[in-house]
Amino acid sequence: MIITVSTCGANVSDSWVIESPDRELAFEPVYVDVSAEAYAEGVICLSSKYGLQPAQIEQLDDQNSRIWWLATQPAGESVRYEHDRNANCGQSSFSWRNIGPQSDRLFLGERPVLQYEYPVYDPENVEMTKKPFHHVFSPNGVRLITKGPGGLYPHHRGIYLGFYAYVDGSEERIDIWHARDGERSEHNRVLRTIEGPVLGGHVVAIDWKDHDGDPFVDEVREVRTFLQPDGHLLIDVRSELTALRDNVLLGGDRHHAGLQFRAAQEVADNKEATRFIRPDAWSDIPQDKELEDENILDFPWNAMFFEIDRQTYTVSYLSHPSNPDGAEMSERLYGRFGEFFTQELSRSESLVMNYRYWVKQGAAPDRTMIQQRYDNYAFPPNIMP
Repeated sequence: MIITVSTCGANVSDSWVIESPDRELAFEPVYVDVSAEAYAEGVICLSSKYGLQPAQIEQLDDQNSRIWWLATQPAGESVRYEHDRNANCGQSSFSWRNIGPQSDRLFLGERPVLQYEYPVYDPENVEMTKKPFHHVFSPNGVRLITKGPGGLYPHHRGIYLGFYAYVDGSEERIDIWHARDGERSEHNRVLRTIEGPVLGGHVVAIDWKDHDGDPFVDEVREVRTFLQPDGHLLIDVRSELTALRDNVLLGGDRHHAGLQFRAAQEVADNKEATRFIRPDAWSDIPQDKELEDENILDFPWNAMFFEIDRQTYTVSYLSHPSNPDGAEMSERLYGRFGEFFTQELSRSESLVMNYRYWVKQGAAPDRTMIQQRYDNYAFPPNIMP
């Protein structure tokens, strides 16, 4: 599950109270878990002192559902949200459309938001087919702000994940990052799509394969994009990696492993405009310089400001505190950043990673704004019936 809001287990209540959050909530995704018998997939209306709003039911499995909505309320104020069965909350919704043989695009109404690229592996065309990834559109939907194949470091693509892997004590490296010698991450199938007025996304199964094409890790990747004000995107990524061999070591280094974001090639062509906004503890490092000290660990968040076609964007990379400790942050002014850690897994053991991307078009947010976004993600308010 994506960790967004603390709850006290599944319930069948028709109303819920967000109890006096420590910080202001502004279009903050929140949820409660309920039984699928009580709430099946669909849309309901929630009424509060601030008016009527849609809530979206995501059915997780045969027994469990999750009700999502966006909370906006002052710090320190408890607000009750009640299911209004007589109201109509119709509005634009997220929906998926297939736009190519191995390419699906997520829209909000008619505005493109995300694009999932999932090529079929071809040993005669390795470079174009060696990994699935997610493209990100500008918040106004005008253009992609992430890079696909080609350009500087062609294996960097949008939001993507990779490690150097070593299996069962072998010193042979299975390089899921570069994926040049038959090893690759390969789309298996879409497990579930998520569509509605509050969020859109999907859950996909991805096979990590060695040089011989044999799977050694199963990945389940969940991507959810939430409705936000104009000029903003909010994207949650959850990846669960499960070992299929007796021992799998996920390694590499901070520049060649982990969940990473790579901006469009235009950023590499104009890297003089790129800046990094870091938490207060690292604010003394010049924003136009890359972080070089590998001993600086466990950034709660980092943000990259860049320019494309005279438009400026800031992507904030929020790392949930449930992620493994000892993470090293990688920064590159040409438009890539993200964190890396090592993890060793036994057969059937899983690594779960949770991240949130906040994309803002226009003026860069200050540290206080990014810190508040992080705190609401990492330490969500309590919700009670």
